[in-house]
Amino acid sequence: MAAQRGGQGTGRTATQPKVMQVCGPRDGASFFNLVDYPETRPKQDGQIDWEHYHKLAEMNAIMRKWAADYPDLVDLVNQGPSFCGRDVYQMTITSKKTGRDTDKPAMWIDGGRHSGEVTASESVLYLMWYLLTNYGKDAEITRLLDTRTMYIKPVPNPDGSEMYKNTAQSNRSTVRPYDDDGDGLLDEDPGEDLDGDGYVRQMRKFVGEKKGNATLDPKDPSRRLMKPTAANQGDWQTYGEGIDNDGDGRYNEDGVGGLDLHRNYPQNWRPMREATSRGYTQGGAGEYPLSEAETRYNFLFLVAHPNVSAANTMDTAAWMHLRPPSTSTSEETILPKDLALYKHFDAVGKSKTGYKDAGDVYHDYARRDPNPITGELGEDTPLFGHSPDWGYFQFGAIWYGDELWNGGRIKDYDGSGKIDPWETLKWSDEIGYGFQTWTKFQHPTLGEVEIGGFNPKWFSQNPPPPVLKDWIHNEAMFNLELFKALPEVRITNAAVKALGNHRFEVTASFTNDGLLPTALEMAKRVKIVRPDAATLEFPSGSGVQVVKGRPSQDLGWLQSKESKSATWEVTLPDAKPVDVTVGISSTRGGVAKRIVRVGG
Repeated sequence: MAAQRGGQGTGRTATQPKVMQVCGPRDGASFFNLVDYPETRPKQDGQIDWEHYHKLAEMNAIMRKWAADYPDLVDLVNQGPSFCGRDVYQMTITSKKTGRDTDKPAMWIDGGRHSGEVTASESVLYLMWYLLTNYGKDAEITRLLDTRTMYIKPVPNPDGSEMYKNTAQSNRSTVRPYDDDGDGLLDEDPGEDLDGDGYVRQMRKFVGEKKGNATLDPKDPSRRLMKPTAANQGDWQTYGEGIDNDGDGRYNEDGVGGLDLHRNYPQNWRPMREATSRGYTQGGAGEYPLSEAETRYNFLFLVAHPNVSAANTMDTAAWMHLRPPSTSTSEETILPKDLALYKHFDAVGKSKTGYKDAGDVYHDYARRDPNPITGELGEDTPLFGHSPDWGYFQFGAIWYGDELWNGGRIKDYDGSGKIDPWETLKWSDEIGYGFQTWTKFQHPTLGEVEIGGFNPKWFSQNPPPPVLKDWIHNEAMFNLELFKALPEVRITNAAVKALGNHRFEVTASFTNDGLLPTALEMAKRVKIVRPDAATLEFPSGSGVQVVKGRPSQDLGWLQSKESKSATWEVTLPDAKPVDVTVGISSTRGGVAKRIVRVGG
């Protein structure tokens, strides 16, 4: 089928294989038709553009080229293999000429652990490009990379991402086979692209009054929009496109995979099933915390790099800056000083991105939008094993899990203060992209149905390519604000005073130029960050002796713009001068040193 405008259809090139195999033993299909989506094609091979979604091979090639082109800024490592054996690339970006990455304050960013939430990966790639291409040209970016480190990973889940970008299939996270519906079978009921257009869309069938789960939206005279109702309250029945493979009366309820990398972290982890049937469980949690290699790579890297004090592990498409906690309200468990910082960044984020909401998972996320059936706001809902919770409560960092894109809720045409589905449809019609007209199809068991609806990949879940750059740029600019805010220790003064008889007093003053303290209150509580230390070093064999003050002195932790001092008394063996080094060593604020001459 020829590709239509707006990605409504697809074409397959003559050189492409016909199918893609998804690894792992399953009771359902393991092979799916390959789809050549226009949305994943670059405008020109070998040239970066921000109007398409990069497949894994293209993205990895770009990173390898950057590693070659910017050897003084980039280290590229392959942390893989993934579950299916793919490479998992991670990049370190900092000026190597100004010191080691581990001696600088650092930030961590990844995006796209949920296979279909590929906008996040694009924003990560965009930020990498923005930093590298502006170094040496933009004074602020140059200073940031001279003084800070960015640890950054665009595709933590390459298996799911590749399945999403190359087949009609979608899933929540990894492709590891899993029994979603508890019938003892693995992945036996995925969606099917029945009409061959390259997507698993929606099916609708008119079933009569109070026999269905939807009705036509009265605000849409074109009769395209469906409005969900409670069961047996509508006159249409809607389904995911496909067939009931296992005959249980449900459609597409056990598709490929089911384990969720964003529910696999140690903090407040809960199993997917428990023995009493009365405890909390968490869908997609995995067999045990960090059971998945893709999560384990992140965890092991971060605990070995405690210089990270801010992070963002991004998803789509709830249109908000999302952060801890996930099992309580913010005021219950975020320590007050830390919560003030979070609220500051919530406001900064909304100003940079225009997202509708910012806040915690448990309360703010659960209540962000009214239920489309009842019109009521949701209730506080716990979520377990979430990376932002681990990032704050165990790692002691400012950690976001931002949700990019808003499903096409772009214009409030009637000025009501909210964007209804008919307004999303109207905007879709204006840009000529997103909605596939309902088309009759003879279903093998349901009889005549209609297949259509919004493009599930490049509209509902991710932005259409014409607006992609705006979304990934805005999110990258928020992450840049977090990068700017990292703690940064500096020596403000170092002096030597002669006391007589080869005795000298050495004094040094230090400050934290960053917005963030050198340790959040939670970081202090969980002992992830050592106190900042003032240090005095001298050459081996110089004969210098410290007679007052330890060579390494505990300063506690420096708050933003706070200054502290240290004093040492030293003796020299003779009148010959000696160069000594005063310094400050901060787990998250970095390392600074200055040489001063004693004697002479």
